Amino acid sequence: MKQTILTVVLACVNVLSIAAAQQPNPNHATSMYTLYELYSWQDSRSGEWNFSVLYNTSREKSVKEVFNKKSILVGLDQVKHKISEMPAGSKIIWLDELVFDGKKQKGSEGLKYPPPEMIQEITRYARSRNIEMFGPFDPSGGLPTLPKEP
Repeated sequence: MKQTILTVVLACVNVLSIAAAQQPNPNHATSMYTLYELYSWQDSRSGEWNFSVLYNTSREKSVKEVFNKKSILVGLDQVKHKISEMPAGSKIIWLDELVFDGKKQKGSEGLKYPPPEMIQEITRYARSRNIEMFGPFDPSGGLPTLPKEP
């Protein structure tokens, strides 16, 4: 069920990207945006939250890609910095699992969402930069649970 909902959300975001690209934007030469995937997990030794931000390529990511030591972002400051480099209008899908052929990938068990306060801080920061967040997703397989605007 959760995989089906994720697939529907990704399809809707991709359709919206095509529609947005066709709309004129007086502030930019083009109105294309980039779609990213955000993954998070807590380091078992330090307790620090780690993040991985990857381009959405409409294919399932591997454990090796998400946990690549060269691209891991440690803590809020690094994930905010990465978000600050994204073009305005970009979209981020925040995921807590890696699935291949409908099965959870071995090695991805540690993926999870950080505490609500951290989620809200990251979401507020992204919104302040005109970047839309999709997720975190309800663990029961429901629709995205987006933090409310204060």
